[in-house]
Amino acid sequence: MQIVFSFDTEDYVDPVSNDALKALAQSHTRHDMPASFGLVGEKARFLQARGRRDVIEAIAEHEIAYHSDHHFMLPDTHYEDTFTPEYMEKAGWDLAVARLSAEESRGVRDVERICGKRPRTWLRTYGDWAPQVLAALDRVGIRVFAYGPPFHIEDPRPIWYCNQLVVANPRMMYEQNLHRDDMSAAEKLAAHKQTLSDHLEKGTARLGVVTHPTRFISDVWWEEPNLWGGIHQPPPRNDWTIPPRFAPDKSKELLWIADRFIEFASEIPDLEPVTFGDFEKQLCQQQSWLDRNQVARLAEGMDSRIRWAEVDGIPVSPAEMLALFALATAEPDMNILPIRPMMGPTEEPLASGEPKPMPHAALTTAARRLENGLRDRACVPACVRTAVGPVGPGACLLALAEALRNPEAETITLPADPGLPEPLHEDDYKRLGARPPCTYIQKRGEFEFPRTTRLGQLQYWTVKPALPEEWV
Repeated sequence: MQIVFSFDTEDYVDPVSNDALKALAQSHTRHDMPASFGLVGEKARFLQARGRRDVIEAIAEHEIAYHSDHHFMLPDTHYEDTFTPEYMEKAGWDLAVARLSAEESRGVRDVERICGKRPRTWLRTYGDWAPQVLAALDRVGIRVFAYGPPFHIEDPRPIWYCNQLVVANPRMMYEQNLHRDDMSAAEKLAAHKQTLSDHLEKGTARLGVVTHPTRFISDVWWEEPNLWGGIHQPPPRNDWTIPPRFAPDKSKELLWIADRFIEFASEIPDLEPVTFGDFEKQLCQQQSWLDRNQVARLAEGMDSRIRWAEVDGIPVSPAEMLALFALATAEPDMNILPIRPMMGPTEEPLASGEPKPMPHAALTTAARRLENGLRDRACVPACVRTAVGPVGPGACLLALAEALRNPEAETITLPADPGLPEPLHEDDYKRLGARPPCTYIQKRGEFEFPRTTRLGQLQYWTVKPALPEEWV
């Protein structure tokens, strides 16, 4: 069984949290168990401002991941909304992605500058699975999305979604029993060991052990006295307070439990410790070109459905396939064609009606226009203009596949649009529609997120397995 230790490293209020962070990093180093520390940008700056080079050096022994710049608040007061998911919901796709890219580029830069390692993994925050966040992270060089979107949070098979390598797995919340007053330290440690042993026994493929360093110093979240009073009008930073802390002996006890558990895990021969960065090295696609024969074989496999496909072990998403087929149709003399990362539709796609014939030459003209649009926008359009009227992107994809299968045909059928791609799991769209992009705040009833939820479904155009043979 693979095991991934990860730490959402976010408390930039209480300096004592830095001591807990250092102790946890040193425990993992001492027992030769790699971990992923997902730093908030402001946390990295907090460490620097406090002169904690010792903490920075301790966590730099492990994977330095990213956990947003300010955790879920956007401090630029020139914008009306400072709560990330609220802004994403109200703004259009382009404005939201541009703002998030600008905000998060600072955090990524500072984490790299301060820690000496550029983060390549995103440990999901309150921004959760919202596709606007993933699109922005793609722009600033993040490649791995840890913990996964709602349709893929417990499936250990890695996939691609919004051009991010999604690595998810069943999770063990490290802090689950830590704060219980009815258990001794020995009982808490025993419970952790038993949970790990149970996963080994039942054959869990990969287990994520997740916690927050701040939970080793307090039973009160660091944001609670400062931000939970109202997202719309958070108090000025100067008015923030430090939550009540545990007594030093209590924190020492909790860190002892963690150290003993890490040691226990390190001694199990059937455990393979990995970090999220390991998956980037193994699975980020190296093949970025296909020859015309391979593209033709992709087209041969297309029928009335839209779904990911693979050729010679290379997975291709529906969005990437649309770009491949458009270029292959528009430029029939090209023998080598690129696999280009594409986002799915950012507006509601047109639902095409009855099938209708279209001259092959007119489809070629439409493919040239589509290709130019894809170069400019790098996303699936909501509709495609053709000589017989606008059609949905799904209908266009199937028509282009037919044209590649039958290059001599004078007429190509534009089918009725099949809608969204076929899901990997039967209930994927239901799960995307049922879970809002910020479940923590949503439980408090402050916001609704219908636009972002729908965008999450539309971005299913970008889904493909990272290891296609596992999905056969």
